[in-house]
Amino acid sequence: MRNGLFILFGALLFLSFGCSVDYKADVQSNTQWTGAFGDRSVDGSGNKIVDLPDEHPQCCVVQKETENGYLRVRVLAEGGGLFGPEDSDWVETTADYGVVTVCSKE
Repeated sequence: MRNGLFILFGALLFLSFGCSVDYKADVQSNTQWTGAFGDRSVDGSGNKIVDLPDEHPQCCVVQKETENGYLRVRVLAEGGGLFGPEDSDWVETTADYGVVTVCSKE
């Protein structure tokens, strides 16, 4: 019985700490935008997933390039095991040339 509990504890420990996290920025927009994503700049329009470096924390700053429309961004944390980081909340703007800043959650 003890060996089974030890194996179960080890498996849970591996699931919670043994997996790396793959960070991505999820951009949703109906207009053109530009942003700083980790160590690079990306220009885009519409919806796009942008790969980020896999160190924590990850932040991005994205700006609308128009007066009209909306821009919303969140950081996705894929992997990381059972108790890994969560996806961030959406940050949104509809302001003329509005800017959003969002960082990964723990």
